[in-house]
Amino acid sequence: MKKVILIASVIIALSNLPIFNFFLQEDFRYQNFDGSFLYKEEPGKGKSFIGCIRSYGHFLCEHPERDRGDNRLYRTFTIKPWRFWQWSEMLFSERYRLPYKQPGN
Repeated sequence: MKKVILIASVIIALSNLPIFNFFLQEDFRYQNFDGSFLYKEEPGKGKSFIGCIRSYGHFLCEHPERDRGDNRLYRTFTIKPWRFWQWSEMLFSERYRLPYKQPGN
């Protein structure tokens, strides 16, 4: 039993390394409340979460009328706990702390 737990722990630890995340990571999508701002994060193509935050800040500066009311940024992807290789990101990444909103609504 100890051997099985050790092997499972090693697999989970190794799968959370950045090399695995690069190949297994999904595309993350974000939007504001009314859908006037959309962003798709693409790993390996230079579109990151930090870029999303910057783009949304720039969007709010260009559209001051959007600064009233609900101006939060929402994630439109669901958390998938069975994807154990992303557990470290689910616990520590800011993208998972954003409130969820169904895409297109």
